[in-house]
Amino acid sequence: MKKIYYMMLLALVSMTMTSCHDWDSPYYVDDIVGSWISYYGHDMYGEYDIMGYDAVRYDFYANYTGRYTYYSYYGLSYVDFDWSTYGDRLIIHYYDGDSEYLYYGYDRNGDLILSTDSRFYQYTAYRPVGYYDQAKALPEVDKAAKVEKTSAVKSLSRAIKARDKKE
Repeated sequence: MKKIYYMMLLALVSMTMTSCHDWDSPYYVDDIVGSWISYYGHDMYGEYDIMGYDAVRYDFYANYTGRYTYYSYYGLSYVDFDWSTYGDRLIIHYYDGDSEYLYYGYDRNGDLILSTDSRFYQYTAYRPVGYYDQAKALPEVDKAAKVEKTSAVKSLSRAIKARDKKE
């Protein structure tokens, strides 16, 4: 009886050790691989839309590299980056020297949520747009909407867009 007890205990310990793999998150790395476009944010005043030239796009490749695409003064621009996850943290090292340490999760619609705080008080939501080889860079923007929409959103970080307090 004692041998059976020790064998069961050994089997339980070995199953526990092989299933962890230093991964303590309910999310899987494969979930983040793909293309994501920002479309709304949330702050202490509630939700707000991110439209037009304020929208940004992340492409996360399976080889732990990626591309951040955004509108700049010169038109459509991008910065490549390396990324990794540790639990519910997303670490991005941009090739221009910047780095971001973000919390990530998913809402009930399957949208990627990126935040600088662990309680997600202020975050930006990104909807999936397929995989990086199947989608356009960013949605087309109406030139007349540029002036109206860009004044409402400012950048807190590359991933998180905050509302301008002038509203």
